[in-house]
Amino acid sequence: MEVAVQRPASDAVGPATTSVIAIANSRKIRQRIAKALTTQDLPTTAEIDGPAEVVDLRVDASTILVFACDVDESRQVTSLRRLRREAPKPAVVVVSPPTTGTGVRRALDAGADALVFEPELELTLAATVRAVASGQSVVPRKLRASVEKPNLSHRESQVLTLVRRGLTNAEIAEHLYLAESTIKSHLSSIFTKFGVRSRMEAAAVSLDLEQTFGALSKVPPSDAPGRAAG
Repeated sequence: MEVAVQRPASDAVGPATTSVIAIANSRKIRQRIAKALTTQDLPTTAEIDGPAEVVDLRVDASTILVFACDVDESRQVTSLRRLRREAPKPAVVVVSPPTTGTGVRRALDAGADALVFEPELELTLAATVRAVASGQSVVPRKLRASVEKPNLSHRESQVLTLVRRGLTNAEIAEHLYLAESTIKSHLSSIFTKFGVRSRMEAAAVSLDLEQTFGALSKVPPSDAPGRAAG
């Protein structure tokens, strides 16, 4: 299942006026996209191999582009950015292999309005297209933390800031006068809130969020007097 957030009202065109174009360099994926939509009364109006072909079509704000793109492959993300440049008005729904919260952020930053996972497209694509046509942005529910500002505690924010500085758990524990097990517990909570599985992914998501929402909590200097409460 997915979670939707509201896009600007001016972007909503309504399912009844929507035309859908499938874009994929794999004929099999194009056929899956077309079938998934047609069986839900959303037939595709065109099927093309790649973003370069969009310029030959008449697309506007009533068009939705369904683009098969692996958001963990830099070259394909570049293609997504190119698609957005070539066609700034239509909404873009990305069909990608399963990814992490970082991948979701990467897709949205590159211009996607929604993302569905390729193994689930028969179940989720039509509903996503309808939601996008109604002015929603849609991502998999389990990764919604990647597009919402997570509610980190002050201590979690401090730990995350030190992770981004490259400190180990032991070094963070020493810096904040905490037990290393407490640092691991804070990191586990951060991973859950961000929908990620590693320190590197958490750092990447936090950087995106900081640029969007503002700076993380400041970390006290390592020689701060006293032992801070956990």
